[in-house]
Amino acid sequence: MKKTLITAVSALLISAGGANAATFAHADQNADAQSSYAHVQHNSNYGQQVNQDITGLEEYASVASVIDPTSFTTRVTEDNVSNRVILFSDNYGRTQYKSVFVKKTGLLKVINLKGGGVVLETTVKADAPQKPEVKPEQPGSAISNLPEYKTLASAVDLTALTPVIVSDNYNNRTILLKDANGQGQYKSVFVKKTGLLKVINLKGQGVVIETVVKEDAATPAPEAKPEQKPEAKPEQPASTISSLPEYNTLAAHVDLSTLTPVVVSDNYNNRTILLKDANGREQFKSIYVKRTNMLKIINLKGGQIFYGAAQ
Repeated sequence: MKKTLITAVSALLISAGGANAATFAHADQNADAQSSYAHVQHNSNYGQQVNQDITGLEEYASVASVIDPTSFTTRVTEDNVSNRVILFSDNYGRTQYKSVFVKKTGLLKVINLKGGGVVLETTVKADAPQKPEVKPEQPGSAISNLPEYKTLASAVDLTALTPVIVSDNYNNRTILLKDANGQGQYKSVFVKKTGLLKVINLKGQGVVIETVVKEDAATPAPEAKPEQKPEAKPEQPASTISSLPEYNTLAAHVDLSTLTPVVVSDNYNNRTILLKDANGREQFKSIYVKRTNMLKIINLKGGQIFYGAAQ
């Protein structure tokens, strides 16, 4: 009788242990499945890079004064009654900058997430319209009284193009220049607060001019000549720019011994230098923002090669 009782108890314990083991194994499988699903979801979300239009936002002009939003994929990750957060990512999906705009106070911070810290902290006026006003197409003469017209006409032959003002608000004005077939050839972006003008070739040549427009530039300009360049200075040996704060960083990324620098723009906001080879062909361009000490170096045959603080 005693032996029978021991045998029964042992069988009961073995049965219970097997059931528990099956339960634990099933739980482990569920955990693995959930982990795998979360991993797939993460990878799926990583690949979804949505570029949102932020040109009509109040803080856009201030952000554009320190970074070029068109060079990044922009995504608004938070937008509520209190603040708005925008992430700026490169072509590989890596977040390079973040802007935080506090709506009640107008406080704006632009942060370099790759070690540069806060590159801009300012207060934005809150009376800017949220959406750009679209205006109809109009002949070139209709924009001749705009402050940026003279500089724009010196960089682009406007005689064969039709300007279309696609946005004109408190912060900036964007003009699209179309050919006879209605195809956009150039785009100009004028930041009203700072006077910064950027003219972009939409057929692959990128930025053709980036400078600050003087306030007296509102008077109509004569017909543009292709050889004219705003604020151009004569060519000079590399030694003449060796005292500039951006020289060391520029020399670290470009072999200046074979190039001739030409300072094409130098004002209170920024300085632009073109680097030409022995045949006078432009090979590189540097843009130095004086207020923030930020330097951009562009290989005109292959794109941007450096963007960061000048050392």
